[in-house]
Amino acid sequence: MTSVHEYYCPPALYDLLYSDFTADLPLWVAAAKAAPGPVLELCCGNGRVLVPSRAAGADIEGLDLAPAMLEDARRKLAAQGLEAPLTAGDMRDFARPRRFALITIPFNAFLHNLTQADQIATLTRCRAHLEPGGRLMLHIFHPDLEKLLEHDGTPRFRKENPTPDGGRLRVTDTGRLDPVAQRVTMARQVERLDAAGCITETLDLSFEMRYVWKPEMELLLAAAGFGAIEVQGGFEAPRAPRAGDHLVWTAWAT
Repeated sequence: MTSVHEYYCPPALYDLLYSDFTADLPLWVAAAKAAPGPVLELCCGNGRVLVPSRAAGADIEGLDLAPAMLEDARRKLAAQGLEAPLTAGDMRDFARPRRFALITIPFNAFLHNLTQADQIATLTRCRAHLEPGGRLMLHIFHPDLEKLLEHDGTPRFRKENPTPDGGRLRVTDTGRLDPVAQRVTMARQVERLDAAGCITETLDLSFEMRYVWKPEMELLLAAAGFGAIEVQGGFEAPRAPRAGDHLVWTAWAT
């Protein structure tokens, strides 16, 4: 089993970095709330999806590699008078005492599995933890050749997000593509700017992801023992997937 390249990011910074990404929340919250039994969110982080799902009444628990992120999720839950079981663990090799009606892996987290063996290990553990008829839902991006080729070692401005003090976070990514291993290694520089536009802090982060083509994902799910499989493009009304799309996969345990 290969090591997972852990994307360590302080919880408060993580919230600021991804404050602009909320399009998926209605889908995950609705799925968790409607599940006919308990829900497990893998790679739950500091609760971006788990906390609103629990607030909506879902019987949900979470698992993540980073204890600091789990502690922040507990703090967020407690602030709303809520609790949920949160466990430090690896999505490729976890064991929980109960089975679930729904297991979710939001926000491209599945792509931190860096080999096919790791991917199948994760999917197999998910399959083993589902009740009969239960389902796995996960979100990954579909590769876009033009965008992949941008990962040529050139620093590229990605975005700026506002901060509560009137400043901004400026994000610059330098990606390197390995098309044989289907991996992107990303060096991310985050600059914190004050309200006057002066840089007050610079942080260097890194992470690695293995992208998955649609036919490959179908084979991975089948190899892990799933029966019926569906995929949709985007988070709202189902539509046919497109290159570069957010894909939401659903697979049922038989």
